[in-house]
Amino acid sequence: MANTTNAVEPASPSLWRRIRSIHPGLVLAVLDLIGLGIASYLSSVELDNKPPVCTFGGFHIGNCETVASSPYSRPFAGVPVAVYGVFLSITLFTLAIAWWRTNNYKLLLGHYGLSLIGVAFEGWFLYAQIFLIKAECIWCLGYGVSLILRFFVALWVYLHTPNPDSVMAEEFTE
Repeated sequence: MANTTNAVEPASPSLWRRIRSIHPGLVLAVLDLIGLGIASYLSSVELDNKPPVCTFGGFHIGNCETVASSPYSRPFAGVPVAVYGVFLSITLFTLAIAWWRTNNYKLLLGHYGLSLIGVAFEGWFLYAQIFLIKAECIWCLGYGVSLILRFFVALWVYLHTPNPDSVMAEEFTE
């Protein structure tokens, strides 16, 4: 005999609930990979002494050649700024994956701190593009947006995570 109970099947979770269930470390890792892709492209063309391509779908966007040829694009020892972006993105990606796998709060703090330093440098470089070079690079702006998003995701998690030290202290006193 067939089961005729009126059991209600659980509704599938909403898209918002599924998105919210994604560990923020994975969100950071995806943003880190986007930044790594942009910084890798810029590093490869700059190290080959070629201008970055700033034409998309037949439209010329920005003036990447002017930015890439400026002295501000190689601020320390002649190394292109994008190379620093590659190292930063690899480090941030490693921290994000390690935080996702271990939930070690210190790894999140490391990601937050390094992304804060990156955002500060990005602010300086954006200032240089607008006021000193008087040109903008769409690739540089894209990297900057990915870096700012990484910073705000890490900040949001930091602000919404209870202090692990105080939680542990309360556990021992009860």
